Amino acid sequence: MEQHRERITTAIVTGAGRGIGAATAKRLAAAGHRVGVFDIREEEAQQVAAAIAAAGGQALALRCDVGRRDEVERAIAEVERQWGEPPLVLVNNAGVGGPFHRVDEVSDEEWDWIVNTNLRSVFLFARRLLPSMKERGFGRIVNIASIQGLLGSAHSSTYVASKHGMIGYTKTIAAEWGPYGITCNAICPGYVDTALGVQPDAIADYMRRVMAKSPVKRIALPDEIAALAEHLIGPHGGYINGASYTIDGGISAHVGITDDL
Repeated sequence: MEQHRERITTAIVTGAGRGIGAATAKRLAAAGHRVGVFDIREEEAQQVAAAIAAAGGQALALRCDVGRRDEVERAIAEVERQWGEPPLVLVNNAGVGGPFHRVDEVSDEEWDWIVNTNLRSVFLFARRLLPSMKERGFGRIVNIASIQGLLGSAHSSTYVASKHGMIGYTKTIAAEWGPYGITCNAICPGYVDTALGVQPDAIADYMRRVMAKSPVKRIALPDEIAALAEHLIGPHGGYINGASYTIDGGISAHVGITDDL
C-alpha cells in the first residue's frame, strides 16, 4: 500500500554535530537517505558526515546558524546543488537552553538568541521547504521540542516559550499541509545524555534530583530519541500527523516535575 512504501530521499538534520541530531543523521543515512548535516559547529558536522561516509552512507556537512535566514537559504541551496533535488525530510533539532533566569532577569539578547535558535529556525526551514514538498506530494518534518514545551518550568521562561511555540507551530503545519502528503510531528524528550539535556554545573545536585523524579531511574540516550524520529519519517509513519510524543521515561507523569529543576 502507498502509505507503507519506503521513500528514500534527501534529508536535512539541524544541530546534527552532536547528541540527538548526530544520532538522527546517522540513522537516516543508514536507512538510505542522503543527509545534510547542519550545525553551527562546522568541525563537529564534518565529523558526523565522515562517520556516515565511512559506514557507506551519503552526507554533506554544512555550517549553518539556523536563526539567520541568509545562512538557512545558503545551506539549503548547497544541498540542492549537491544532490540535484530539494530535501523532502527535515528534522529541526538545533536548540539552546540558555541560562536559568527569572522572567524579570531575562535580557533582550538572551530572549532573541533562544527564540531565534529554537523557534524562528523552524519557521525559516519550513517556509523554505514546504512548497517543494507540496510540489512532489511528499514531506516529513520532525521538530525536536521538549517536555518543557508541554509544561512550565521555573527559571526557564524563554526556553519554555520557544518549545511551546514549536509544538503549536507543528500542529499548524500538520493541519495546513497534511492534504499535500506532508506530515509534521514533534518529539518531546525529557532528560537526555547530551550537553543540553544534562547540565550538572547549572543546578546543584542536578542528576540526583532528576533521578529522583524518573520512574526508570535513568536518562535517555540520544539514539532512543533518534529512533522515534526515524519511525515518524519512515514507511509506517505516514498516518501520524500533528502529534507531540513525550519520551521521558515517565517523568512528566509526576505532578510537580519542574518544581525544583
